[in-house]
Amino acid sequence: MHAVAGPEIARLSASAGYDAIAAGYDEQVRGDDWMRRVLHTHYLRVFRAGDRVLDVGCGTGIDAIALARRGVRIVGVDGSAGMIGRLAQKVAAEGLDAYVAARVLDIRDLSSLDDTRFDGLISAFASLSSLPDLAGFATDAARLVRPGGRLVLHLLNRFSSWEWLGYLVHHNWSAAGQVGRSQARTFVIGGQRVPHSVYFADDAYRRFFSDAFTRRAAYGLGALRPPHTVRRLPVRLVSALEWLDVRLGGLPLLKDAGRFFVLDLERRPS
Repeated sequence: MHAVAGPEIARLSASAGYDAIAAGYDEQVRGDDWMRRVLHTHYLRVFRAGDRVLDVGCGTGIDAIALARRGVRIVGVDGSAGMIGRLAQKVAAEGLDAYVAARVLDIRDLSSLDDTRFDGLISAFASLSSLPDLAGFATDAARLVRPGGRLVLHLLNRFSSWEWLGYLVHHNWSAAGQVGRSQARTFVIGGQRVPHSVYFADDAYRRFFSDAFTRRAAYGLGALRPPHTVRRLPVRLVSALEWLDVRLGGLPLLKDAGRFFVLDLERRPS
């Protein structure tokens, strides 16, 4: 019997974890609907009806369904069979079979996709953060996306202002001082410990994407607007902070302080 290598263990843990939460995933992420709306607005500025877009780490298809309703053709891939199963149910229920094709495929295996070029690629809510690094993904994306096509990537940020504030409120000075220092985090998903890599937006672009892609935009999300787990703030204040967050997230300090950041990249001519 052969030993299972560390990266393979991480891959299996992630798949098992997301399989375990697939049935209730949409409800679990509902607290971040505001962030999802920002992403969908961005997608619809970039893509148009008839475009063919690859959704990497598509999960239960929240983004894929939103784009398919606008006539964008989606190919969704995810390493979790449970997530793909939920997406298939939604596609059938809405009669979107002509617009959405989905398959179980780990992000590390994008090289197995055929050579058909896509008009764009999206990946949201930390799917890419589960990779040890983004080098292999960047290479695959450069091959799969046509020149002039766009990537809109939504990844975990290395520093989170609200995590830092949370430690300060509880007088945990040591933990507050460590926020943003580590390039790796581990989260428990469906009972599985899943390692994640975290970056700042500019660092991720320079290290992995600058050779093949031009950066069109970069901004943070969640630097000002509190996470849904913070429940003591008045609704009006949360709404005001959200309004500011969406409009000011591209400023240098806020870009590097959100829970997530977004990179909008354009494929350069080959």
